[in-house]
Amino acid sequence: MAPSAERIKLNRKALREPDEFQTLTGQLAAWAQANTTLLVGAAIAVLAVGAVASGVSWYRARRAAAAAGQFQTADDQFQAGHYAEAADAFAGLGNDYAGTPYGRLAALYQGHALARKPDPTAAAAAYSEYLAGTPETEYLRQEALYGLGQAREAGGDAKAAQDAYEQAGAIDGPFRTDARLALARVYEAGGQSDKAREVYIALLKESPSGPVRSLLEAKIPADVAAASAEAH
Repeated sequence: MAPSAERIKLNRKALREPDEFQTLTGQLAAWAQANTTLLVGAAIAVLAVGAVASGVSWYRARRAAAAAGQFQTADDQFQAGHYAEAADAFAGLGNDYAGTPYGRLAALYQGHALARKPDPTAAAAAYSEYLAGTPETEYLRQEALYGLGQAREAGGDAKAAQDAYEQAGAIDGPFRTDARLALARVYEAGGQSDKAREVYIALLKESPSGPVRSLLEAKIPADVAAASAEAH
């Protein structure tokens, strides 16, 4: 049988002495009393940081809401055919709310309005400004490149138009077919019918329907179109 453990004997003096927890608590209380000003200052600093963060969030939300309202006003003018006024409104939006999502989008729509005005030189500048700001999505980048191509083409700069259309046509998005058709048109206008035909055949291999297919079949000789369809 194992020997029993010895009893721990506590005398009255030991019982009267404070334990380690009580000692530590007392020390903390004494430190806090001696450093009241420091603690109050730290608490105020924490509250101030929270207030600033809350204020910044409120300010950003307010600016975003104001930018959305201004964008809607500009778009209403655009839809009504008031392109000069819409272009000015989008330009103001971009200047006043540059850091907001609608402020960043303003240059793209300013380009659309200027293109409709029409002012192709100013439209190209607006599209270029938007592209320089790194569009949020490839879809928006493609839209801006296609618009830039149209503006350059309208302004008589075929080489710059060709470059913009090529970039837009290389992106998988809603403007891809339009950009490639526009590229072929620029090739034809510049006397590069072979390059234009290559674009048309490539498009036909994708089996388009409706007006696009009719256009392609009109551009490509029947035997070439048939051979392309069989190859596909």
